[in-house]
Amino acid sequence: MLTSDNLIANIDAQRRENGFRTLAETMELTGNGNTILDPFSTLISVHAKIGRGNTFYPNIVIRANSPEAVVIGNENTVYAQSYIEASGGTITIGSNNQFGPEGGVTVKANTPDSAIRIGDHGRYLGGVTILGKSSLGNGAQILGSITFESSSLEAGGSFTEQNPDLRAAVVKGRGLIRNQDIQQGHVAVLGEVSPPVNTPVNILPQSHFHPKKTYNAGENHA
Repeated sequence: MLTSDNLIANIDAQRRENGFRTLAETMELTGNGNTILDPFSTLISVHAKIGRGNTFYPNIVIRANSPEAVVIGNENTVYAQSYIEASGGTITIGSNNQFGPEGGVTVKANTPDSAIRIGDHGRYLGGVTILGKSSLGNGAQILGSITFESSSLEAGGSFTEQNPDLRAAVVKGRGLIRNQDIQQGHVAVLGEVSPPVNTPVNILPQSHFHPKKTYNAGENHA
């Protein structure tokens, strides 16, 4: 008969065999203020470096095949069905980012030349996949079922910034964006799952979606 102690031992043995923290090692992360809502469905590599104050929802995987191939900063929220894998390259995530909840987020650096860097205060919602050599600056957003490959989003203010021209670059919609550099204050709008090769990306100023506030002369807007 399988006892509860034997069950935990069997679970831990399989985790070790596949390079993941045991249940106890996973819960040790809470000592740094991290929240692990369901350790049984949370798989975190022994090689991943995890900061403080992060929240991990159920059913997530963080896989790394070498020490610090995945580095996660502080105060990030990782929602269910998210998958982070560095099995050839590196993934560096800053602080105060939101991954989900509208569909899990996939971040994969699975080729030798891949390197993914995500800054602070970003939002990645709706089934985002990030691949290749990609740089997402502070405040960047990817919103929708988008595959973002070997591209960059210039840093800027977060989505709370009042002036849309000062916000970080954004991609929204659905489809593939590859080998593109989007500048601060702009939005790349995608609409096709598999666009034709060399199709120009529709890039608009963020003020197209979020017009700047205007004030009458002498109006008090403090």
